[in-house]
Amino acid sequence: MNDWRREAFRYTGYFCEENIWWLARSLIDLGNDAAQMQVLLFANRWQTVILRNQRAATAGQPVAWDYHVVLTAVSDAAPCVLDFDTRLAFPTPYREYFVHSFPLQSTLPEHYRCWVRCIPAASYLAHFYSDRSHMIGRIASADFPDYPVIQPAAGSLAIPLSEYRDMQKMLPDGSRVQPLATFFPELA
Repeated sequence: MNDWRREAFRYTGYFCEENIWWLARSLIDLGNDAAQMQVLLFANRWQTVILRNQRAATAGQPVAWDYHVVLTAVSDAAPCVLDFDTRLAFPTPYREYFVHSFPLQSTLPEHYRCWVRCIPAASYLAHFYSDRSHMIGRIASADFPDYPVIQPAAGSLAIPLSEYRDMQKMLPDGSRVQPLATFFPELA
């Protein structure tokens, strides 16, 4: 695997969507091919996505996120997942990440079953926008990122985080949405 160390990249707790935007930007700046990277946004309409091996949870216990965002890339010719919030390696081989991060979807009540929006990394970098309003009142103002909000260049289409999280919404960014069990059939 490439020498991609978690500590080498910008990270702010509670802002996975922005952390992944900065990670994709950094990897491209380091010469990685954007066409080999995808942003994966996990969500559902109940805002209760179950993940295992997350650092925010007690070891061995799952956590329910309202959504979660990771990056897929190719490292040393092998697909991998980069997730700042996992207890797994950074990066984690693709199959290993999914098998150890998500429970079998058929064992979960419907309101915990995950959907995934797959977004080309270049598109995410071009269109992502968040005013961070979803975190106002949920965390202390001191815990917000110390850099300005991420927004597209003037004249570019802004796609707000709320639209990315809406798994019913078709977006003009090349992203596609499907149940996690379809995206990664081993989790059916």
